[in-house]
Amino acid sequence: MQDFIRISKEVIPLEKSAIAIKNENRQKLSIFEKQIQEVERFEKDIRDYIESRTVGVNAVEILEVRERTLETSSNVALAKKNEKLAELDRENKLDLMETQQLYTRILSTLGPFYEGSVYGAQNTYYAYIEDRILRGKHVGFIDTMQYEFELLFTQDTRKVKDLQNLSLPVWSKSGILSREKKVKSVDVSDFHITNIEYEGDNLRAVLEDRDPENRFIISSDDKAFLIIHRDYELTGDPELAAALNKDSVDAFIVKLKEFFTESVGSERLRRITIDGKNAIEENKIFDCLKLIASIYGELVTECLQRGYTEGEITIKIEEPGGFRTEKYLEKSEISSELSTIGSEGKELAAILRVAGA
Repeated sequence: MQDFIRISKEVIPLEKSAIAIKNENRQKLSIFEKQIQEVERFEKDIRDYIESRTVGVNAVEILEVRERTLETSSNVALAKKNEKLAELDRENKLDLMETQQLYTRILSTLGPFYEGSVYGAQNTYYAYIEDRILRGKHVGFIDTMQYEFELLFTQDTRKVKDLQNLSLPVWSKSGILSREKKVKSVDVSDFHITNIEYEGDNLRAVLEDRDPENRFIISSDDKAFLIIHRDYELTGDPELAAALNKDSVDAFIVKLKEFFTESVGSERLRRITIDGKNAIEENKIFDCLKLIASIYGELVTECLQRGYTEGEITIKIEEPGGFRTEKYLEKSEISSELSTIGSEGKELAAILRVAGA
């Protein structure tokens, strides 16, 4: 809750500044358009007047003066329009730079909060090879809001043996004439992990060596796992399944899941969308905060109902090692802090159900 109040107090003014810059830019655009239109209109008036004054004139000297006058008027008008367009372009670039700086500050402020404080969000983690480098992303969503982090890993590549040694059974043919099928154990410890997708209890990982055709795909949920090699399901084959070290595979799957907590060097919030729109560029961050506040509001109501003192929010915290403690927050304190933001803060307080405290 304290983190939510803090980021709200930081990002709402930033978003309002971005909105103000955009509004000012639109006003400047309107002024520039009017100025350009005035130049064009004046140049047309001059042309119309001169042409009307020379109707029926055949004197070469007069016609030459007319053409030179019209040419000069046209050139000066064009130069003035180009000056205004160049000035507008400079203003647009400055405004864009300012808004981009604000967007960067908003994302960097929201990043730590979005990593673990959006209650009830569904999170999916990805790791993949791109340009021979291991890259990743973390995508979370709740209701109509989605957010995406770029993951930077502690290593550029990752092999199976970096987690543990692993062998998997496959069918192979031996003999010159009979080509008898036999179960063969393939050591995949030196295979690269080229793709991982992890959500909740579900995981999918791709293991490859230098030959892309020689790949294994391991998929699992909370009940079982399956392994596919070259479009053939090993775990569906009774003989191969019997030769499989299931404990070793289970341990490998656990380590693949732990990979996203133990091997991520840093996370960077890249994008937030709400209702399918870019929340940063469309200035919808306050809408995101309202959605999060509605989730927190339900928790606040529950805490108030279970609390010991009226108007006091009791939060029970379980520390590492199972040690339990309690933290207390006054509704009036939360409402007072949010009110410093202005009307937006009062709206958040109402959604959090702490208004009027």
